[in-house]
Amino acid sequence: MTSASLHGKSVRELQDEIARNAGAPRPKRRPGISRAARLNLIDILSRWSGPGLALVAGVSIYLAIVAGRAYPVRATAWALMMLAALWTARRLRSDFRAGGQLTSRPFRWRASFTASLAVLGVVLASAPILLAPTTAPAAFGVQMLALSVIASFVCALMLSAHLPSAAALALPGAAFALLTGLRAGDMGLVTGGLAISILSISGLYLANRYLEKSAAKRYPRTSLLRREVERRASPAATRAAPGSRIAQG
Repeated sequence: MTSASLHGKSVRELQDEIARNAGAPRPKRRPGISRAARLNLIDILSRWSGPGLALVAGVSIYLAIVAGRAYPVRATAWALMMLAALWTARRLRSDFRAGGQLTSRPFRWRASFTASLAVLGVVLASAPILLAPTTAPAAFGVQMLALSVIASFVCALMLSAHLPSAAALALPGAAFALLTGLRAGDMGLVTGGLAISILSISGLYLANRYLEKSAAKRYPRTSLLRREVERRASPAATRAAPGSRIAQG
């Protein structure tokens, strides 16, 4: 509605126009999956994250040992940050699986767990830069990069039941892979890292869509069925009502 179309109309006509626009049906949003399906995905996230975090812990120990031989100060600082991030994520998971305080608040637990994974993903992905200085051999930096990126993407795949949790690990790995290639001035490394990142993130999205569809199929929404039953039952209730014309007749 333009200002030109409103010019010259009376107050009553403007009120009628507002009433017509207010009563116009709005486009319906596509309903999401049911609450039961979301809870099922949270349960999958809590179960599958265990092996993923164990993989990250194993790779982190190996990286710290290898880097500690040449750069002990860097390796110690990075290992302490990694230990704190891993401990926080594993503690949240263990408390949830054991029926801790946040078990009764699964969505709040998922938000806290995703935040801890974001910190973990950044620390893990920073291994090629923090553990390998610019004076380090190229093969050493490539080894740090390859192991950290593989660990982050494989662990993210195990977290694909919740896309933000998976992205919290995958996106830092992709970003630091590009930064490492740019710092080394190797365009081949940048191109390869970009291609692997795109393929991995696409795989995470497809895995997430598959798990969501499976959960939605197993736990469908019931609101539409409820509304249909109420709609069919309302005419019968109206006919049977004592105050209706049918009942009075």
